[in-house]
Amino acid sequence: MDNVIRSLRSFFKYWYFRYTLVTELYMVEEWERKFINIFLLALFFLFFLFNYKVMLPVTQYILGN
Repeated sequence: MDNVIRSLRSFFKYWYFRYTLVTELYMVEEWERKFINIFLLALFFLFFLFNYKVMLPVTQYILGN
């Protein structure tokens, strides 16, 4: 069990490292990185909520379901 947790932690650390390299967040300070990550998560959540609450009923109305 400990090996699985260690493997998952290593996997997530690797992909977070790649994310910081691709988005160039490795160059900013820690507080800026946290702020940008929280902002992106909130934006993603708002897009999801908009699609679920607005777009889904509109498409169901258009398609007649």
